[in-house]
Amino acid sequence: MIRLRSFRNGDPPALADLWNRGLPERAVVRPLSAHEFDTMVFTRLTFEPEGLVVAEDEGRVVGFAHAGFGPAEPGGPSHRIDRELGTVAMLVVDPDRDDPGLELELFREAETYLRRRGARVFYAGGQGELSSFYWGIYGGSECSGILDDHRTFRRAAKAAGYEPCASTVLLEANLADPEGRDPKAVLLRRQARVEVVQDASPAHWWEALAIGHAEITRFRIFAKADDREIARASIWDMAAFGRLDGKARSGLIDVEVAPDERRKGFGRLVVSEILRHCRGQWGEVVSVQTRSTNLAALNLYQSLGFEPVDSATLFRKPGTGG
Repeated sequence: MIRLRSFRNGDPPALADLWNRGLPERAVVRPLSAHEFDTMVFTRLTFEPEGLVVAEDEGRVVGFAHAGFGPAEPGGPSHRIDRELGTVAMLVVDPDRDDPGLELELFREAETYLRRRGARVFYAGGQGELSSFYWGIYGGSECSGILDDHRTFRRAAKAAGYEPCASTVLLEANLADPEGRDPKAVLLRRQARVEVVQDASPAHWWEALAIGHAEITRFRIFAKADDREIARASIWDMAAFGRLDGKARSGLIDVEVAPDERRKGFGRLVVSEILRHCRGQWGEVVSVQTRSTNLAALNLYQSLGFEPVDSATLFRKPGTGG
């Protein structure tokens, strides 16, 4: 008989085992040890045992669902949580079971926790400020919702009445491929200088919680004429995502070009500089992701050798805001 309960301190080994057997291979850190699971998820300041619902069948853990909240100000000085905005961030069920009823029961219990804590807007999956707990071990370079191959989680969200609200494309560039040539690059490099800061500090406390354990390298492009910042981007060491295929990965995030400098090639320049840097560091793959509706970004990445490898969807409960 299935029994639902809250997280206990002795659960990480069983939960890590479920993670390693029940999640898709791509865009997920596998295998994940119980110690890593404990460090990356359960020791975070925002973790509450009541938010992680465990399903037991005659004493054996057969599934879990985890709900959490986003930050009130990810770039602010405090660690305040916005309890009106909640998400069912993760759901994993024993792959030997095909039990939609159990999936839905876990999902709804996690949703009940959010409601008790004051949530008024409900999501399924993590994205941006909703990347509670699992950015850095799930979803590739950034959490972007529920991976398309994570079928049990998607099925539970749909069964609970949630609907897709955003779709993300995950792309990868194979650094073994020849470096592309951009005729504008020579001219742009005459106009700008590139600053690279390795082992940089996290940009804010939310990023520190998510990927502060990894080495972060920041790239900034400045105009030589007046030293204005034109573009910026960062990468973080995604080596753990390569445990199954043995490839060294870097995750590309925070690509941004100054508004008055867009459509001039500086976005392409900063990404090209990052690819060149990773090749020089013996990197093998660079991962990035963007909304499926952002055609300009998709065209840019694909022109630089990135290819779509997966997709993810963020779900929202209708009628609860956005």
